[in-house]
Amino acid sequence: MKYLILILLFLGSHAVRLCGQTILPTPDYLEKANGQLQLQGKIRMHAQDASASFLHLFYEKLIPKSAVEWCSEKGHSQISWEKDATLPAEGYRILVTPEKMTVRAADNAGFIYAVQSLRQWGTREGDKLIFPCAEITDFPRVKWRSFMLDSGRQYQKVSTIKKYIDMASMLKMNYFHWHLTEDQGWRIEIKKYPKLTEIGSMRPRTLIDRETQTYDETPHSGFYTQEEAKEIVKYAADRFITVIPEVDLPGHMMGALVSYPELGCTGGPYEIPCKWGVFPDVLCGGNDRTLQFAKDVLNEIMDIFPSPYIHIGGDECPKVRWEKCPVCQAKIRELGLKDTPKHSKENQLQTYFMSEVGKVINDRGRKMLGWDEMLEGGLAPGATVMSWTGVKGGIEAARLHHDAIMTPIQYLYFSNPTYNRIKGTKSLGRVYTFEPVSNELAEDERKYIIGTQGCIWTEWTRDSLKMEWQILPRMAALSEIQWTEPSHKNFDSFLKRLPALLAIYRDRGYDFRQDIYDVNIDIVPAPDEGKARIAFQTFDDAEIHYTLDGSVPDVQSPLYTDTIQVDKDVIIQAIAVRPQGASQISKEEIHFNAATMKPVTLNTIPHKSYTFKGGSTLIDGLYGDMNYRSGRWIGFYGTDMNVTLDLLEPKEVSSVFVNTMLNTGDAIFGTTGLKVEVSEDGKNFRRVASEDFPVVEKGTKMQSRKDSVSFDKVKARYIKIIAEVTPKLPAWHSMPGEKAFLFVDEIGVE
Repeated sequence: MKYLILILLFLGSHAVRLCGQTILPTPDYLEKANGQLQLQGKIRMHAQDASASFLHLFYEKLIPKSAVEWCSEKGHSQISWEKDATLPAEGYRILVTPEKMTVRAADNAGFIYAVQSLRQWGTREGDKLIFPCAEITDFPRVKWRSFMLDSGRQYQKVSTIKKYIDMASMLKMNYFHWHLTEDQGWRIEIKKYPKLTEIGSMRPRTLIDRETQTYDETPHSGFYTQEEAKEIVKYAADRFITVIPEVDLPGHMMGALVSYPELGCTGGPYEIPCKWGVFPDVLCGGNDRTLQFAKDVLNEIMDIFPSPYIHIGGDECPKVRWEKCPVCQAKIRELGLKDTPKHSKENQLQTYFMSEVGKVINDRGRKMLGWDEMLEGGLAPGATVMSWTGVKGGIEAARLHHDAIMTPIQYLYFSNPTYNRIKGTKSLGRVYTFEPVSNELAEDERKYIIGTQGCIWTEWTRDSLKMEWQILPRMAALSEIQWTEPSHKNFDSFLKRLPALLAIYRDRGYDFRQDIYDVNIDIVPAPDEGKARIAFQTFDDAEIHYTLDGSVPDVQSPLYTDTIQVDKDVIIQAIAVRPQGASQISKEEIHFNAATMKPVTLNTIPHKSYTFKGGSTLIDGLYGDMNYRSGRWIGFYGTDMNVTLDLLEPKEVSSVFVNTMLNTGDAIFGTTGLKVEVSEDGKNFRRVASEDFPVVEKGTKMQSRKDSVSFDKVKARYIKIIAEVTPKLPAWHSMPGEKAFLFVDEIGVE
C-alpha cells in the first residue's frame, strides 16, 4: 500500500461550528443508526481525484485545520469518496458507521450536495468531528433550483455576490440568476458599447420614500468588468452553480437609452430614472440598428457566461412609444402584423424582436429565457418562461409545451415589502406551502414545470444586511420546494430542523430575520359558539407568557398551556422566553360586533390568489393593514362580494358595514354600492337597505375605508351583504376599462 501525499490544509482561521443531526432541505431517505463516527487528528481519505472542487469545499467548511492523509485503497480510509452511476443525476448516498464514512455520488454535483448535508449532520466537540451513524440517500425533485439577485437597481460588491452564491450552495441550488441591467443602472461591461457603463451605470440620486417622494441626493454607481463577472462564474461553478445572466429588454432599458439615445423611438434626450417603476421609453422595436445592438450585447454576454440559458427579460415593456413611432409602425406593416383578439400588433412586434434575438442565442447553442410577459405576443420558438406575475404564465407555457420556471410574486419575491410585513414563521409558511406544479395541468404537461426560483429585487434594499434579512431563512423554505418531494415535506418538521440551520447562519455571520423567534398568534373563529380560539406557537416550543388586557407581558404573566377562548374585545400580547432571553412582543387585537365569529357563507368566489382563509377572514375580528397579501383581506376581481351571515339566533339589527382597501395603483377600488337583505329561515330574503357610493377619485391615497348603511331596526337571524365592485377602472387609470379588485377585510352588523 502506498500513501500518496500528506497534505496539511489551513483554509480558514475561524473555528468550525456544526450543529448536527438535521439536514435542510429534507433528504429523500434518512435512516439513523446507533453509534457515531469520530474523527480526530489526521484524517485518512480516499478519492479518485484529490483536487476535485467538492473536496476543497469539504476542507474549507468542515476540516479547515485538519491534516489529511490520502489513501490509495478505500479500505484503509476513514472517509471514502466514490462515484456511483446507479444514483440519479445530482444524487448522493452517505453511509456512516462507527469505523468510516462512505460518500457516493452520480457526479461531482452530487458530491457537492453531500458535503452540504455533512455540514449540517456533523458536530464538533473540541478537536473531535462527530457524525451520527446513518444512511442517507438523496436527489433533487426538479432540475432548476435557482435564486435571483437584482444588481441593476443597486450595485453589490463582488464579495457580496459570492456570499449569496454560498448561501444558495448550502441549500443545494444549482442556478444563480443575475439581473444585470435596469432603467436605473447598467452593471455589466460591454466592450463594443463602452458608454453603457461610462454613462449608464450612474444615477445622481435615489428615491428612498415613496409616500413623501424623498431622495437621498447621493450618486449611485458601479459595474462589473468582464473579468469580475468571469471570476463570479468560476466561483459559482466550483459549487456546481450555473450563473444565468439577464439583460432585460426591450423594456427597462433607460440605462442603455441614456448612453445611446439613437436606440429609442424619440431619440431623447433621456435621463437615468432615480425612482422606481415602469417607464414608457423602451428600445425601438422596429429599428434594425437597435436590434443589432441587442444582438451585439448578447454575443458579448455569451462570451462571458457559458450558461445554457440566457435571460432576456421581456417584462413590463409599455407600447405607447411604439404605437406612435413611425419606424415601429413601418416594421409592423413590413411584417404584416395585425391586431388579433389575443395579441395587439405591437405585442407581436415584441415577439418578432425577441425571436430575432433568440436566433442569436440559439445559433450559439444556448436557450432563451424570459419573464411571462413574453406570452402576450405569442412565444418565440424554444423560449423558456419564468412565471412571476403568478402561476398563470407558467401554466400557459406548459400547455404550449414550453419549459417554465415558477417564481410567483405572491410567494417567492423575498423583497416584496407587503410580504416582509408578515411576521414570524408565517413568512416562512407563505414560501414553504407554495406548490409549483399546478393541479390544473394534465399529467403530460407537468414535466414542463422544470423548477422554481426565489427573487430579491433591490428597489428598497440598498445594504447587504437588509438583503440577508429578507432572504434568510426563507431561502431554506424555498430549498425544500425545489429539492424535496411533496410527500416528504412537512412544515412542522421543517421548523424543528430550523434551529440547526440558524446556528450555521450565526457562525457564518449571516443576518437573518429575528422575528422568527417571536410568538405566532393564531386566531381561529369558532362560529358555532360565537367565540375566538386563540393559540400560541413557536418553532422551537419555547415557553410562552401572555396577557389579554393590553398590559406588557413578562415572565410573571400567565403561562400558555392550552387554547384560549374569548367572546369580547381583547388586546393579546405574548412573548417567548428562552435561556438567552425573551423575544419581541407579538400583538393582536380582536374587535367584536354582532357578525364576529359567526358562520359566514361566500356566495361569490374570491380571486384564487387572494382567497386565503376564505369567508372566516371577514368575521375573525382582525383588521388588516395596507398589506393586501397578508392574509387579512380577501380579494374579488370584477365580482361583487356576496355573503350570508348566520347570527345563530334572531337579533335586532339596524346597520351593516364593510371594511375595504383603497389602493388605486394596484387596481384596488372600494365598493360602489352596499345592499343588505334579511331572512328568518336563510332561504327567503327581503331587502332592507341599498346605498350607492362614488367611484374612487384620482389621487386618492392608499387607505382602508369603512362603508356603512343604516336602516330601520329589524329582527333577523340571516343577513345577506352585497358589496358591489367598481364596474371598470376609470379613464384616468393606467389600465382604463379593465376590471377592478375589491378587497374586503371585516364585515360588521350592529
